[in-house]
Amino acid sequence: LFWEKRLQGLSASDVTEQIIKTMELPKGLQGVGPGSNDETLLSAVASALHTSSAPITGQVSAAVEKNPAVWLNTSQPLCKAFIVTDEDIRKQEERVQQVRKKLEEALMADILSRAADTEEMGIEMDSGDEA
Repeated sequence: LFWEKRLQGLSASDVTEQIIKTMELPKGLQGVGPGSNDETLLSAVASALHTSSAPITGQVSAAVEKNPAVWLNTSQPLCKAFIVTDEDIRKQEERVQQVRKKLEEALMADILSRAADTEEMGIEMDSGDEA
């Protein structure tokens, strides 16, 4: 039932073993239940997204605040009920476009850098052939 709690205190790391910063959750997403914090909530939402194709609505019963073990909808993560608005979707789409633009710029810079390196190597090889 609370299996996401096993992930509590664990952190992801990159290939250089540097700890990756935990992502920030939207302000409207709030955990419920004993020992609820942002890390536990993130684990619960992530696992719900990966283990079910059903919509995630959170715990819709107000009674879950009083006794989460009794009034729990086990198919939903341990968070208060929330609604995603059109404004939320618009803001997320803007963020995605900004990140895509940054990625495009980084990829173009990499392509140009590699092309310049290849051109320099070609010139050096041509110079070596003449000697």
